[in-house]
Amino acid sequence: MTGQAQPSRATARGTVKTGIAHAVMMVCGLIIHVYLARALEPELYGVLAVVTSVIVWWQVVGHSLLGTGLVRFVAEARGKWQGVAGTGVRVQALWSVLVALACAATSPLIARLLGHADLTVYLWLFTGDLLLFGCYEAFRCVLIGRRKYGHNATVMAWYWLAKALLVCGLVALGLSVKGAIIGSMAASLVGLVVAWYWSGVGLPRAGFPARTLIMFGLPLMGIVVVTRLVENMDLWCVAALLEDPRAPGYYGAAKYMYQAAVMLPMAVVGAMFPTITQAISGKNEESRRELIEQSFRFAFVTMLLVIALVGCCAKDVVVLVFSAPYAAAATPAFVLMVAALMFCLRTIGSASLVAAGKPGVPLAALAPLLPANIALNLVLIPRYELLGGALATAVTGLVAALVMLALVWREFHVLFSAVSLLRCVAAAAMVYLLGIVVPGESWLVLAKLLGLSGMYLLVLILSGELTRRDFEPLIFWGG
Repeated sequence: MTGQAQPSRATARGTVKTGIAHAVMMVCGLIIHVYLARALEPELYGVLAVVTSVIVWWQVVGHSLLGTGLVRFVAEARGKWQGVAGTGVRVQALWSVLVALACAATSPLIARLLGHADLTVYLWLFTGDLLLFGCYEAFRCVLIGRRKYGHNATVMAWYWLAKALLVCGLVALGLSVKGAIIGSMAASLVGLVVAWYWSGVGLPRAGFPARTLIMFGLPLMGIVVVTRLVENMDLWCVAALLEDPRAPGYYGAAKYMYQAAVMLPMAVVGAMFPTITQAISGKNEESRRELIEQSFRFAFVTMLLVIALVGCCAKDVVVLVFSAPYAAAATPAFVLMVAALMFCLRTIGSASLVAAGKPGVPLAALAPLLPANIALNLVLIPRYELLGGALATAVTGLVAALVMLALVWREFHVLFSAVSLLRCVAAAAMVYLLGIVVPGESWLVLAKLLGLSGMYLLVLILSGELTRRDFEPLIFWGG
């Protein structure tokens, strides 16, 4: 095997292992959301969806300052990673405390802006999760930087299995929304303990300048703050602008489908980033180009199938998963699948630029989209209700994706094969058209989805789009 093939294969294996962890996350998340949607009813499920989206935004602020920097500098340090990890973990703990205090202080204002003052208590209760989750993510970033994808997958599996058991268990005991929040915090504690154990970090001395991590992370945090605000603005505006108390619950179901759809493609980014960082630092242009092109290709292969499946089965899937009262989520869910593809393209492009040491470029490009997204939500939601929120997210996502693709082309002179894109589009169109014709209600929709997915893969194999090389990561798992 050539030296150039090694990074690509290592990344592919990392993608498979991270993808399996994301599959566990997807299954556990599905269990949690299906149970909560049915146990809490739409109104309380909407309350929990809004509160969780706010806390997740704070969580992202908490770990985005140092997370990507930890991955990058640990990857570059190679055998001397302990000093970087020691600095990162200590600074992360302090930063998480500051973020938790900021969240607690602003919770009453956030609740009023969302039009639900009673959310304050839930936000205060959830604030305790920010320290635990921030440190959990720091240890995971060390594992990713060391390319310990199997260990990272184990950590993620423990966290999500604990979350499914604890959240559902406490809600079943009658603790309702508060039970779900307490269960989430307990799961973060479990994840932190397991991540600490598997990372091998212990408590080493800080051997890396904290200023370097922080200065590298500031524009990255800016990117995450902007993009996460854009991603959550639709749900928040639905809660604030629509009078129906069930609307956030319906839209929350559609947003969960959006979040589930991007899990597998995002495994690519998790595995790609440390590898492309090493390729760039080692001036391995061929490996860098291949990694970027294949990452975009993987996003198209996976997300176009999801769009086709949801397009032809949205209502059946929503009713099966969340129950009949959530049928209103079907149409916005389909539009959000298109937004999910745009999200994946934007994220891969942004990660490529950050790996090249240019985090300020995507920040400057994406920042103007936030006010545009807010304006779109304020205009479209009162007129089109749930669909308006999905359209605002999709339009903003399309612009962001196009901007990132242009920047990646300018920097690396590589994107993706037009032939590959056309093959994927043709296969997805066949799935969509056949899915409209073939009936599938209730549990039969699962067989329909599996059959259509199998047909999609078969078409891609027969067209030459998928080859043995694409399945080698499974064959050479231990290589």
